[in-house]
Amino acid sequence: MNQATRNACKGARQCAAITGILCALFLTAEKSALAAHAGQDQVSRDFQKTVTLGSGQSVRIEHKFGEVRVHGEAGRDVKIAATIRAQASSHDEAESFAQKIQIEVTQTGEGVRIKTIYPNEERRWFQFSRHSSWSVSYDIGMPSDAPLTVRNSFGTTETSAIHGNVDIENSHGSITVRDAGAARLNNSFGSIELTGASGNSSVIDTNGTVQVSDVKGALEVRNRFGGITTKNIQGAVTITGGNGTVNVVEAPSASITTSFGSVDASNVKGDLSVRDNNGNVDVSAIGGAADITNSFGNVTFSDVRGRVNCTTNNGRVKGSSLTGGSVTIRNSFANIDLESISGALDAETSNGKITVRDARGSVTLRTSFGGIEASNIPKGIRATNGNGAITLMDIGADAYAKTSFGSVLIERVNGSVTVEDSNGSVTARNVKGDASVRTSFSGVTLEAIGGRMSVDNQNGAISVTAMRSASSCRDILLKTSFSSIRVQIPEGLGYNLSAHTSLGRISSELPVTSTGSIGGDTLNGTIGSGGCTLQLNDTNGSIEITKGH
Repeated sequence: MNQATRNACKGARQCAAITGILCALFLTAEKSALAAHAGQDQVSRDFQKTVTLGSGQSVRIEHKFGEVRVHGEAGRDVKIAATIRAQASSHDEAESFAQKIQIEVTQTGEGVRIKTIYPNEERRWFQFSRHSSWSVSYDIGMPSDAPLTVRNSFGTTETSAIHGNVDIENSHGSITVRDAGAARLNNSFGSIELTGASGNSSVIDTNGTVQVSDVKGALEVRNRFGGITTKNIQGAVTITGGNGTVNVVEAPSASITTSFGSVDASNVKGDLSVRDNNGNVDVSAIGGAADITNSFGNVTFSDVRGRVNCTTNNGRVKGSSLTGGSVTIRNSFANIDLESISGALDAETSNGKITVRDARGSVTLRTSFGGIEASNIPKGIRATNGNGAITLMDIGADAYAKTSFGSVLIERVNGSVTVEDSNGSVTARNVKGDASVRTSFSGVTLEAIGGRMSVDNQNGAISVTAMRSASSCRDILLKTSFSSIRVQIPEGLGYNLSAHTSLGRISSELPVTSTGSIGGDTLNGTIGSGGCTLQLNDTNGSIEITKGH
């Protein structure tokens, strides 16, 4: 069998399965609609029975076509009340069918079993009168400490105050459980609501919403095509979703996996893990680590006290108040915006802007085709860009910036500055340490640099202002081509000058004591008493030395 044939067979099987489900739903809906038809006759009869449940025994209910309600009571009795309804095109036909529906109650060493038995006509949907419908509804009281098992379909199931283990499976109807022991709930084509469970609980649904709250044990939830909401879970939470939103509030730890739905998690005391594909992720108030993976959706996290590890594609990342050990971000085709980070930061994106404010640990940023902006970084920064601007402000230690086809602006640095650029301008101001710059095809401006200044440029102007230092001067090494060099030097500083240019001129407002030959394109000598190196090299451009303040 070739691949095309296998795919066709697989598609046919899927269609057949879906058709069968739709037929069952259609027939059920049709019977319900016919039941309300004015031309129908309906009969009903009641069933009641009380049996005693032994200590350590359980109750089991096997049913379909009707609601089941069970509530816990004091004592050892199991009180069974049921209403049997049947409807047909004639009263006799309805009466006949109603009498054939039996409720079987058996007692064994394991406990009490309650089973609804329908006549053979129920199995022959199309042979029986198409104008018929039937149902059995239960209201059962049982010892509250006994375990309960329910198997139902095409009807709602509700339990309350059953403090033993609760095990419920349904097909086409809602499940509601309140004040239970450990709970195991399984449903399809209907919602599930669990409120209050004293033990570990498991909830599985297929096509309905799931709401769970106040569980004293661990919780596992699996669902497809429906939202999931959990609140106040005292054990670990594990959620596997499909195509619905996930909302987790108050848990000691949580692991969430979903796709095509958003995730909102808050007040998790321990670690949080989120795996999403095509939905937004919003995380807040996490006491432990946050590990987030996503694609095609935005990620927002705040107030995380452990480390943060976020990997996403095609979605914005925004984080704040991160007080853990480290923050690692990997993104592409979207922006990264981070604020108030206590630990080390390593953030990278491919085609988006990175903005960082108030990062107290070491900072490493990388992007391409987007800008980088960082401010208030006490321990220094390394910023690497591909084709975008870099702006760094209020850096407490050394700053390194590398980019191309973008400008670099750096101000107020309490360390040294190193810049590697091409085809972009570079400006640095108020730097206490050294400044080393390499770029091309754009200008370089250095002002109020406390340490050594070194600039290697091509086809771009250089403008440098030397700082008056209380101790001594600092070396200045400048090189460019096809543009000018301009240096401002405060009076009273001494330099050993070496200046050379071609197809340009050299001028100085400060007195220069020359040594050796003097030409129009070369000037060697001393300014003041000498001392530091002032080396200026230009090709096809002028050199100008002026007085500074």
